[in-house]
Parts: sequence; structure tokens; C-alpha cells
Amino acid sequence: MNHTAFAAIAAFSVLSLNAATWQGFTDSGHYSGPKITEADLAGKVVMIDQWGINCPPCRALLPAMQKLWNANKSKPFVLVGAHCQGHKPDEVMALVNANKLTYPIYDWAGLADAPSSGGGLPFMYVVDHRGKVVYSGRSHEEAEAAVQKAIAAIGAMPVLCGGVALQAFKAMEKSLVLGKSVKSQVKALHAAVKKGEAKSATPVQQKQAEEAKAILAAIEEAKVDVKNEIESKRESDPEEAYKLAKAYVASFPVEGKDLKPQLADMAARAKERKAAK
Repeated sequence: MNHTAFAAIAAFSVLSLNAATWQGFTDSGHYSGPKITEADLAGKVVMIDQWGINCPPCRALLPAMQKLWNANKSKPFVLVGAHCQGHKPDEVMALVNANKLTYPIYDWAGLADAPSSGGGLPFMYVVDHRGKVVYSGRSHEEAEAAVQKAIAAIGAMPVLCGGVALQAFKAMEKSLVLGKSVKSQVKALHAAVKKGEAKSATPVQQKQAEEAKAILAAIEEAKVDVKNEIESKRESDPEEAYKLAKAYVASFPVEGKDLKPQLADMAARAKERKAAK
């Protein structure tokens, strides 16, 4: 991986729950299904299906979208059909009625800083409960798998290698979770990078180094995201803030040295909030 590509990975900012900005959820842009607001999406898994009336593959996917909605609408999940081929209420509603669609359908609704579709439809992306885009592409099967994985992750500790498809370091997957010590894993990743950048490195070692760099970049992003989430939840959800802070210190004792003295106070606040419920 060249320096430019690595810099791009390192600089990529994963959307946090507070930073996620949605657009298009207006009365004028609403076609059918429940009306929703940005507040309705907080803390939930959201799938945006960008489709169009003049796109045969999009129309063919509508029954599958309805099936996905039926299976998950009772969970912390929202499916949004974002129509992207002109504001044509009559034609859109004809397809809505023909396919008996009941999930929210809006005109061009989704993340303000949405992944690029490259101009093609259909295009789907999945946003987890923390506001991170965990899938973007054209495969309904892959999008649905991302939805199920994201729903299952609600309440679990954040993974520290999110967005990286582990291959050479697949064995690390269960270890790279907030709350577990990652010192030995990080050391091994740096060693792989050093080995892959040596003049005598084989193509396999170079490929492993690229993967190691991507994982290390993801870990750095996770540090920032978790710290931001802790601060955002100190008052609104002290129980979750304490749980995350305690786990952060366990995974990153050096970076968490400023948090460690605060844990006792955070635990007390969490206990008070729990007692007040």
C-alpha cells in the first residue's frame, strides 16, 4: 500500500452517533409509510435503499425489501426507501401499492454525507447504531447480512477493526474488541508492517503489511470514536458512558490514563441513574 492510500485510510473519519447528519425526511419528500425524523434514527440500525422507478433491478428488489422490513420492524431497525429518479409521486405510489410496501419511502433521504453510489442504482448502505456506515454496495444479500450483524451488535462492545475484512489476521477478530487488552495484537501488527516494508519482503508479506496497516488505522479511529461517545453520554446515559470508559481503559491503558481517575465518579453517577429508573 502506498503512503497516499494509507493516509486516506488513516484520515477516514467513521461517523459517530452525534456526527451523523440525516437529510430529506420532510413532509414534501415523503411518499408513503411511517413518517420519521432524525431523532427516530438515533441508536438504531438504518438501511437506506436508493432506488428508482426506471430501474428494473430496483423494482425487482422491492418485495425483498418489504420482506426484510417485515422480519425486523419490531427491532431497533429502520429501512428507508430513498427514491432517486425525480419527484414522481404518482409513479412511485403505483409501485408502492403494487408491492404493498409499508416501510418509509422518501425522496432522496439518507445521510447528508452518504457513500457514493457512483451514479448507479440500486445502491444500499447500512448505518449501525453508533452512526457508522458498515456496508455500502449493490448486493441485497450483503446488505441484509450487515443489517443482522449490526442489530446483533447493539449492546455489545465496539469492535476495534470495524470496516476491515480480516484475512491474514482473521485469528485476531475476537480479540480486537473494546474491553480486551490489545497490546500483543498491536505489537504483532506493527511487526507485520515492518516485515512487509523490508526490501526482502515477499508479495505475501507486503499484502499482510497492507492489511496490518488498515487494522492499525481502524484501531486509531475506534479510539477517537469511543472517546467521543463517552463524552457525549456522560450526562444522557451515564451507565453506558461508564461501561465504555472502563472498557477503554482496559484496552488502552496509556491513552486512558486521563479516564482512569474518573471511573469511580462515573460509576457513582451510573449507579444513581440506575436507582432512579
